[in-house]
Amino acid sequence: MGNLDLDSAMDSLNAMEERDSPRTDSVSAGRKEEIGVVEDFFDRIGVVAINLTGTLSVGDVIEIGDDEEAVRQKVASMQINRENVESAGEGDSVGIKLKYRVNPGLSVYKIR
Repeated sequence: MGNLDLDSAMDSLNAMEERDSPRTDSVSAGRKEEIGVVEDFFDRIGVVAINLTGTLSVGDVIEIGDDEEAVRQKVASMQINRENVESAGEGDSVGIKLKYRVNPGLSVYKIR
């Protein structure tokens, strides 16, 4: 195996590690934007209430929390005052079905 093959193999391994890592420097360095704060979590129905400081749309991927315990999920649906909406903006309080329990006060990020 020549140096070129070894270099290619190492590049592939590094790319796989970066792809599989839940948090990478490229995400932290500008591909995520803080868009709100968790107001509440309703256990019985699995819904998080988020007070938005930015824009959010159905189909966006959000990350809630910091460090290793952050959770990510694609926004499948969103409601304001029990009415379905496709997007919301600064000052809106939205409800989103979430697979994981989160605590009030955690930051919410949109992943680009």
